[in-house]
Amino acid sequence: MIQWPDKETQKNIYNNVMNDARPDRYFFGMVILSCTVATYGLLSNSTAVVIGAMLIAPLMGPILGGALAVATNSNDLIKVSAKAEALGAVTAVVLAALLTLVLPRAELTSEVLARTTPTILDLVVALASGAAGTFAMCVRPQGATLPGVAIATALMPPLCVVGIGLAKQDFAVMGGAFLLFLANMIAINVAAIAMFEFAGFSSDLCENECDNNISNNFAKYRMTYPIALLIIISLPLAYIMYKTYNQANIEKTIRSSLVESLDMIAPQSSLISLNYTEQDNNFNIDAAIRTTKTIVPENIRQMENLLELRLGKTVVVSADVFLVQKVNDKTNIDNFRELLPKVKEKEVVEVVRSTTPEEVIESTIREKLLLLPGSKLEDYLLEYRKSSGTYVVTARISSSNPIDTKLPLTIQKILEERLKRRVEVKVDVNNDKK
Repeated sequence: MIQWPDKETQKNIYNNVMNDARPDRYFFGMVILSCTVATYGLLSNSTAVVIGAMLIAPLMGPILGGALAVATNSNDLIKVSAKAEALGAVTAVVLAALLTLVLPRAELTSEVLARTTPTILDLVVALASGAAGTFAMCVRPQGATLPGVAIATALMPPLCVVGIGLAKQDFAVMGGAFLLFLANMIAINVAAIAMFEFAGFSSDLCENECDNNISNNFAKYRMTYPIALLIIISLPLAYIMYKTYNQANIEKTIRSSLVESLDMIAPQSSLISLNYTEQDNNFNIDAAIRTTKTIVPENIRQMENLLELRLGKTVVVSADVFLVQKVNDKTNIDNFRELLPKVKEKEVVEVVRSTTPEEVIESTIREKLLLLPGSKLEDYLLEYRKSSGTYVVTARISSSNPIDTKLPLTIQKILEERLKRRVEVKVDVNNDKK
């Protein structure tokens, strides 16, 4: 069974927290030293140095002081803690900016960029870490858990990244890092307040410091404000997490589709790298391919066709192709000769070069159906709505397999890009089951 601290122990904890939260010379000295170590650790991309800076950073003291002040309704402690945290944060940001300006070639390393995209997971880590540190402080005041909490929540490095972003005039870096610091600070406060409440800390510890009228009114809502801040800060973190996972899924889809296409076009090929950008609902993909077979424009169109079906948007692929010779003691695959003029290869997918809307519509639908075995276009109806300037296309398709429900939307987006007007696509499927 957990043995919470008695009144005497609570008083000792209160005094210790008050001392750690004071913005004295020792506090500012440690802020300057830890900020210097963290900034140059971030700029030199050294994880070990950054961890060392977390260990000596004194910012946990004021944060825990603020939490204890809320739990005990201590006016003096909350003033001291808020002053220390604000001055410490400003000192760290300004110093980090100056230290960055001193270096003529300071770059945004991976250690810096890792602290610019916080997610809801960082909030959960900070909550657990704050609860762990406060629990250890209450149950075993002489324990050595707080250094581990300081490492887990990483308060100083995000502030240093804010300063680095300020020196580089990169406001995206500044905003992301400051959001991470706020999330960590608020989460630690909420977890620590809750833990101090469980441990039985009350206003009895600061009887001579509190204005009872203010304290009694504040006591009714003392958990409301921190929790409200926690909910508010979690919204952008959840959005960033969603955006990050969405980008990861898109990249995974692009990579798997390109690999699948290469396996069909040239089994001896491999995808070296890829980069993509998304603009105006279009994907522009740059890929590097190593292959023993010459890649022709028709092959690129086949890749685009598969990607358009899976992404549901127009795709443009540009490939840097590295032609290699594959040799062993039995075979010699030498396709360098393919670079010489010869009979044109059989086209895999016909590139759409149509001029009239009817030709573009029919070519696009047939192109997409090539990826659906057992499906073919029987006929289509084209209507034009003058009032809205919209083409309405109703395609009749015969298929022995189920048609993906997103196929009409994919065809619609591709046609809108090619025809440069609004398009509505409807699909009537005739299931041929033999």
